[in-house]
Amino acid sequence: MALRLSRRLGWSAIASVLAIVGLAGSARAADLREDGPLALVITYHTTPGNRLALRRQLETTGLRQFQHWKDEGTLQNYQILFSRHVDSGTWDASALLTFPGHDALERWKQVERVAPAGLSQKTLELTTSIDTAPADLVRRSNPAEPRKTSVFMVVPYEVFVPTEEYLSYLDGYVVPQLEGWIAEGVLAGYGIYLPRYFAGRPWASLLVLEYKNDQALGMRESIVAKVRARLKEDPQWKAMSDNKKRIREEKQAVIADPLTTR
Repeated sequence: MALRLSRRLGWSAIASVLAIVGLAGSARAADLREDGPLALVITYHTTPGNRLALRRQLETTGLRQFQHWKDEGTLQNYQILFSRHVDSGTWDASALLTFPGHDALERWKQVERVAPAGLSQKTLELTTSIDTAPADLVRRSNPAEPRKTSVFMVVPYEVFVPTEEYLSYLDGYVVPQLEGWIAEGVLAGYGIYLPRYFAGRPWASLLVLEYKNDQALGMRESIVAKVRARLKEDPQWKAMSDNKKRIREEKQAVIADPLTTR
């Protein structure tokens, strides 16, 4: 969609169109947060010596089990990521889960009794700690299923403004850039999660970026600059860009690969 818009309207108009779309999305997100969260962000930690074994378990029994829960309707979707580098300051693996409704969440509650955090007993024994954050997937694109060439960048943020103000910031400033990266052909998709009951958690917003391949990720800096230069033609986007109010602070990002049966 963004590519077609860029051809017809030019980049200055894209931001205005996306801002209008975003306002509607903001209202939908506000409605979502009046009900229970329908997403879970789970992170798994292990020792460096057990990383290989944990990955093997997730790639075999783990993927089969998550796919089973999706096939039976408990999960709407799932994505299992494994961090590319050994780094004690971040997680080793992560599961991004969405549910079709609260009946499915009730079924997941039963799953957790026999498979905590979605893991078998053997896989659990390979972990040192697990964190689970109930969340809302407030913004997303709709990419195809990840390919083996995909590479993810997962960026946590601390947020310093109320939720509604942050949603407006996402729609007016962040999403136009993400759609611009898609139009440039480097980004395959994205998702933005906001946690519920976030007091004490290490993040208040999570940006999940799926790049098409390592070459696309390597172009990140130049594409960010290129898209921002174009978006500055739009007065509304430029005003948000020039706003010096402290909205959020970026934390340590994780580069991760998708675990897939393909």
